Amino acid sequence: MAKSIRKRIATFKFENWFKILFIVAAIAMVLSACSVRQAQKTLLSSEAVKGAHIGIAIYNDTKGQWLTKYQSDHYFTPASNTKILATYLGLQFLGDSLPGWKMAENKDTIFLVPQGDPSFLHPEFSYQPIVELIKNTKKHVAIAVELKGDRFERFGDGWSWNDYAEDYQPERARMPIFGNVVHFYQDQKKINIKPFYFFMQQAADPSLTIGKDWTRAKNENSFFTLEQNNTKKYFQVPFVYDTKQVLAILKDSLSKNISALNDITLKSFKTLKTIPTDSLLKIMMLRSDNFYADQIVLMASEQLLGRMDDAALIDSTKKLLFADFPQRMRWVDGSGLSRYNLNTPENYVAILQQMQTKFGEERVKNIFEKGGEGTIASYYKNFPGTIYAKTGTLGGQVALSGFIYTPKKQKLYFSVLVANHMSPSSAQVRRAVETYLTSVTKGL
Repeated sequence: MAKSIRKRIATFKFENWFKILFIVAAIAMVLSACSVRQAQKTLLSSEAVKGAHIGIAIYNDTKGQWLTKYQSDHYFTPASNTKILATYLGLQFLGDSLPGWKMAENKDTIFLVPQGDPSFLHPEFSYQPIVELIKNTKKHVAIAVELKGDRFERFGDGWSWNDYAEDYQPERARMPIFGNVVHFYQDQKKINIKPFYFFMQQAADPSLTIGKDWTRAKNENSFFTLEQNNTKKYFQVPFVYDTKQVLAILKDSLSKNISALNDITLKSFKTLKTIPTDSLLKIMMLRSDNFYADQIVLMASEQLLGRMDDAALIDSTKKLLFADFPQRMRWVDGSGLSRYNLNTPENYVAILQQMQTKFGEERVKNIFEKGGEGTIASYYKNFPGTIYAKTGTLGGQVALSGFIYTPKKQKLYFSVLVANHMSPSSAQVRRAVETYLTSVTKGL
C-alpha cells in the first residue's frame, strides 16, 4: 500500500511539473509574441515611416519557426539589398580567387582576354599580377577589350541617366581599368589624377583647381570643376568607356605597346586568377560598391554562359538556383541601382538561409557588414546580440536584411523593407528600424 501511494505521489508530481513547465513555456511564448507585436506596432507608428509601405519577415532558425511576418509577401524596391544576390553569384561561380583573365601565347605574342575583373589597375588593390605580366614580358601584348558575343550595355537597365558623373555609377565593361573612374587626390598644395592620361588631357592647370569639385561632360571625357568648394582629399568621377581610348590609357599607364585582339577563335586559352573572391565581395558589401557588384554579375555570366550577358545570366540563375523561392522576383542588375528590381522580405530570408547552408555560416558572416561597420557604422553599436546585415538606399526606399545572433544564442534571419517614405533623411528611417530590431532581439 505504501509503495502504491508513493508511486501515485511521484506520478502526480511529474504530471504537475510537466503541466507547470508547459504553462510557463506557453506564457513565455505569448509574452514573446506580444513583445514582437508591440515592437512591430512601434515601428509602424513611427513618424519616420508615416505613410510608407513596410514589409517585415523574421525567421527564428534556432526554433524553426517564423517570429513575425508583416506584408512579407509584398513587393518592394530593394535598392542595394540586390547586392546580396550579387554576392551569391560571386560565391557560386567565381571560386576562391577571381578568374580574372584568359591567356594564350606563341613565340612572339601574348594574347589576353579580360573576364571583367574590377581590380585591374584599381588603386585599391596592390596585387596586380596581370600588370606585372604585361610589364615584364618581352613579347608583344594583344588584348580583347570587347567581344562580339557580349550582350550588355554600359549602364544597367533602369539606371538614372543623369547620374553619369556620379562616383556610384561607373560604366560596366569587359576590361575595367582603374575602376572606370578618374581618381582625384588633392591637398592644400597640389592635385594628382589617375590615370595620368587624363591629367594630360586637361586644358587648365589642375593645380589651379584645388579645393573644387570635379565633374564631366555628358558624352565625352571632358573634365571640369564646379563653383562650389570641396575639402575632400579624394574623390572620383566616372569616365566614358571607349575601347580605343582605354587601350591608349593602358599603353600610357604601363609604357607598353599594346594592340587590340579581335580574333580569338583559334587560340587555346588558360585562366589566370587574380585577387581572392571573398576580399572583393567583402569590400563590395561593406562599401555597398555598385561597380564591383555589377562586374561580379558580368564575371559570373562569363563563367556560366561563356559570354557577358547579364539578362541571360539572371534568367538562368532564377531557374537554376532560386526557383523555389516563396515569390517570383524581378531582378535586373547586380548593384540595385535600378528601380525595376522588385523583391519581398520572405524571399530575402530564403536567400540568406540558402547562402549559409550552401557556402557556410562563417564564410557568409565574414562577407556581410557587422553592426557598427561599413554602411551601418553609425548603427547597432549597442545592439543586444550581434547583427550582420546589408543596407539598401534609394530615394524613398530603405532596406535591411541579414542575420541576428541573440543574447540567448538564437539565430534569426530577417528582412525589413520600407518603400515610399517621405522622411527628410533615410537615417531617420534606419534609426526606427534599429529601434524595432533591438526591441525584438532583447527578449530572445
